[in-house]
Amino acid sequence: MSEQTNNTAMTTPAQNAVQLAAEVMQTGMSYTDYNTSDRKAAVDFYNAVSNPTGKLKEHVNEVLDMAHVSIEVAELKTGELAPRIIIVTADGNSYQCVSIGVYQSLKRIFALFGTPETWAEPLKIKPVLTSTAKGQVLSLQLV
Repeated sequence: MSEQTNNTAMTTPAQNAVQLAAEVMQTGMSYTDYNTSDRKAAVDFYNAVSNPTGKLKEHVNEVLDMAHVSIEVAELKTGELAPRIIIVTADGNSYQCVSIGVYQSLKRIFALFGTPETWAEPLKIKPVLTSTAKGQVLSLQLV
C-alpha cells in the first residue's frame, strides 16, 4: 500500500483570527477580538462600536494604545462597500474610521503580531495621513 500525504494545513486559533480579520471585505462577516462571553464585556463592546468616542482621523499623529479592534463592512452612500473599523484603546476610548488604508495596516499588523487577544500589552499605534495620487489615505504606523 502506498502512503498518502495529507496536504491540509493545521491552523491555530490565532492564525484563524488573523485570517478572519483579513477576509472581512470578501466574506462580509464582522471581526472583533473582544471576548463577549459575559454581559459586561458584551455591553462594553456594543457601546464601543455603537457610540465611538471619536473619529480616528481627528487623532492623526497622536500615539494611541490599541487594545481591541472591530472590523465590519459598511455601505457608503455611493453603494460601495468599505471597511468600518473601531479601534478601542487601553483607556476605554474608541475611535472609528471607514478606511481601506487602516484596514490594510491592520491586516499587516495582525500578520506580524497576531490579533489583539494574543498580545501581552496594547500595541502603540499612530494614525497618519499619507499622500497618494488620489488624495490622502489614513493608515497606521507602529510606535
